[in-house]
Amino acid sequence: MNGKLIKKLIFAAVLTLGLALATIPSFRNHIFYLSFVDEEDNIVIGNYVSEGKKLYQDVFSQHQPTLFLLSAGWQKIIDPDNIRVVVKRHREFMIVWSIVWVFFLTARFGLPLFLVGTVLELTKIDFLGSLFLAESIVLYPLIYIVAYVAENRPRPVNTEIFFVISLIWFVWFSLAPVWPLLGAILLFMIYESKQKKLVLSLILLIGLSFVVIMSGYIGIRQYWTDTIFINYKYYIPLTTRIGLLPSLLKAFLAPIYALWSSGGALLSVIKVLSLGFIIQIFWLIKNKLYGKAILFIAILGLSNLRYIDPSTTLYGAFHMLPWFGLLIFFNILEITKHKINIVLITMIFIVTLGVAKHSLWDKRDINADYYINFSPLEDIRKAVEIIASEGGHTVWLEPVQYWPHWRTGVGQYTTMVNYYGWMDQTPPLKQELDNALSSSLPTIVWAENSKLGIGDHLSQYTSIYRDGKAIHLYLRSDKISSLSPKQRQDLSYYRFEIN
Repeated sequence: MNGKLIKKLIFAAVLTLGLALATIPSFRNHIFYLSFVDEEDNIVIGNYVSEGKKLYQDVFSQHQPTLFLLSAGWQKIIDPDNIRVVVKRHREFMIVWSIVWVFFLTARFGLPLFLVGTVLELTKIDFLGSLFLAESIVLYPLIYIVAYVAENRPRPVNTEIFFVISLIWFVWFSLAPVWPLLGAILLFMIYESKQKKLVLSLILLIGLSFVVIMSGYIGIRQYWTDTIFINYKYYIPLTTRIGLLPSLLKAFLAPIYALWSSGGALLSVIKVLSLGFIIQIFWLIKNKLYGKAILFIAILGLSNLRYIDPSTTLYGAFHMLPWFGLLIFFNILEITKHKINIVLITMIFIVTLGVAKHSLWDKRDINADYYINFSPLEDIRKAVEIIASEGGHTVWLEPVQYWPHWRTGVGQYTTMVNYYGWMDQTPPLKQELDNALSSSLPTIVWAENSKLGIGDHLSQYTSIYRDGKAIHLYLRSDKISSLSPKQRQDLSYYRFEIN
């Protein structure tokens, strides 16, 4: 290892350590600050995979497989036995994942990428970026990919290009909305290479390797049905609020829309970043760097095709986390090229610190957060576990309540672990439920919406009460008599009762 590389690593380590000391205690202080169904989906389905079930074949999801497989492996290592531990460990995984990537990006690309990581770490909590979500996982790998592509230098076929292509496939199998961006980057890499056939061969070979490795854990044929056919035939048309052309237009004009939006402190950061990006583009055009200007506009726009209004926060905002990360990157990328960026960088950090003060650095009571956000979910999970302890029970949840599936010993009623309204309008999924209902009813049901699939059958169920009030949990009436005195006693311990 040469001296120059050692100095770069030490420089990156010192900077990253400083950022870690400034942020990790606060992320740990926010470890239970909210519960979120997309994270629970990754954990619960990941647990099924860790138990030997095949993704898509045995468990339905329209999402890409990487998060489920990561969670499956992580749960094998940590072997959690309650919600508190499994959520805490997944969020700690995200803390380590992020800080390692900041070090790696700083060591490879220098100070500008450390500044990108700093702004992200101080603000991403408002985008749910500290949770175990696909958008959070791909954030830094995507920035690495774009930083590599944006470098104005020859790129020989070497170890790094192998690594970058591997990252592209990792992101590809993590988050489908960035497929157009990744496809464009792959085409760009082939186009600019002097060894086009070799690069193309590497892309295909590495992609095939990912498929072969994952084939032991996923049903390949069903993968295409669940994540491509159902997504593009049903999910996207049923859940998209605006049409394709308006969405494309807004995706590429998002920095301009942001300047005219109204919102809180987080939007102030986005506004400054948007202004900086627009100035960058004008500077590139002024200096006749048209290719670079087009590349930056294309990359940023393609990262935001699932358009989210820039003023959105929390539960809606996490979808625009990749766009937000790249918006920061393009602002800081040219920091040494022209002085106006120094002013913009200063403005970015002023508003960023303002957001961090009220979001990341605010003091929370960890135990109170757990009690409010997760303790009721753990109790529901325990109620299902107690009822299912004698075996022979199946569970059906609609629209969503993932935790009764997690390590309760209850059987799946169908391949679906939840049932949203869009799924009721998706013939393959509706047919699967109808076929199951015509055969036998699930024994345990969580139903918040009586208008969905199980609604017509709720008369055959008895409500489970907690503290004298009926909740959304039901037991099939013919199964009540089979509850043992011990089961009733255990349910009573968690303040549940069945009349």
